[in-house]
Amino acid sequence: MAFKILILLINGLAPLLPALLLARTQPDAVITPWPIVGTLLGIDLLLILTAWKRLGYTRRQRETESLMLIASAFVPLATYYWAFPVGMQLSFYMQILLYGSMQVIWIVSIDIAPDWVGRIRQRRAEERVLSGKQHFESRKEVVRKHREKQLKR
Repeated sequence: MAFKILILLINGLAPLLPALLLARTQPDAVITPWPIVGTLLGIDLLLILTAWKRLGYTRRQRETESLMLIASAFVPLATYYWAFPVGMQLSFYMQILLYGSMQVIWIVSIDIAPDWVGRIRQRRAEERVLSGKQHFESRKEVVRKHREKQLKR
C-alpha cells in the first residue's frame, strides 16, 4: 500500500514539472496537456521498469497495475477537454491545481479506494465468522449441497 501512495504522490505532483518549464517560456498561456502527458508517461514507464517486482504479487497484478499507470498518464487530456471551462481563462496556478487534483482523483478512485473497501469488507466478514454471527461453510458442505441440487433436478 505504501508503494501505491508513493505512486499517488508522484502522479499528483508530476504535472508541476512541465508546467514550470512552460511558465518560463509562456507565462500567460494555457497549459496544454501534451507536455504533461509526455512527462507522466516517461515517469510511469520509468516506475514500471525500475519497480516491476513491487507493482504486485503475481504477473497479472503487475500487468494490471502497469496498464493503470499508463492509462493515468492520459488523464490530463480528459482534464483539459472536459474540466476546463470553455472560454474561461484560468490562472497558471489554477491550471496546475486542476491537473494535479484530477490525477489524484483518478488514482484514488481507480486504484486505492477499491483496495481499501475490499480490506474493510474482508475484515468485517472475518469478524462475523469469528464471532459466530455467520456460518462459514466448509468445502464438504458446499459439495454436498451442490449434489443435492443436482439430484433434485
